[in-house]
Amino acid sequence: MDSTPAVLRHAVGALLKWREPAVRAVSRLIPADVLWYVDTGEPVFALTFDDGPGPETTPGLLEVLGRHAAKATFFLIGERVRAHPELVAAITAAGHEIANHLMRDERSALIPDARFRRDLAEVTELLAPYGPVKWFRPGSGVFTPRMLRSAAEQDLRAVLGTLVAANRDGPADARIAPDLAVGVRPGSIVVLHEGTPRRRGVVETTDELLGILSRRGLSAVTVSDLVTR
Repeated sequence: MDSTPAVLRHAVGALLKWREPAVRAVSRLIPADVLWYVDTGEPVFALTFDDGPGPETTPGLLEVLGRHAAKATFFLIGERVRAHPELVAAITAAGHEIANHLMRDERSALIPDARFRRDLAEVTELLAPYGPVKWFRPGSGVFTPRMLRSAAEQDLRAVLGTLVAANRDGPADARIAPDLAVGVRPGSIVVLHEGTPRRRGVVETTDELLGILSRRGLSAVTVSDLVTR
């Protein structure tokens, strides 16, 4: 039984409900070509996963997505693409989209410009045999103008999101879906994290999140599909 006081639950729910509109409002004040959300009246949102692929998470996610007839965009790390090319092939074979999350799980804003350019190009080259690559997401979600310029020169556009799951790399990750679902609305871009053994809970999170949103009439699509709405 939930022992959280009703007043506190109501306050948390209200905060989560307004988190997504607040991010949309702030993003409109930032003078940069970054995709945070899409204005659409259609009942769809983009589901994205960072930091894969990983054998402990990706196969489970593909099973859950298939069962819900949902599509997603996987922002993949180059080192893990090299280690698990069969998982990248499985992602695209299932009709999902792949995107660039640079070479390592690190803060992109701290990478020297020359290495950022090199890593970005290298990951796109690794992914190209599996499908088109149009998007990138900086590590830790922090970008600089020079990063955006470098990406644009490589025909890549930055994608962040309106809702980022509070993954803590532990069992509690399997219990965050209801709070996350509160803020999802048409045109949202949801960010979840996978790719490591401690993030196994993302599979259950995704299953529960898709179930909740389906009952509200919302369907998960890729980023590329969302921008065409």
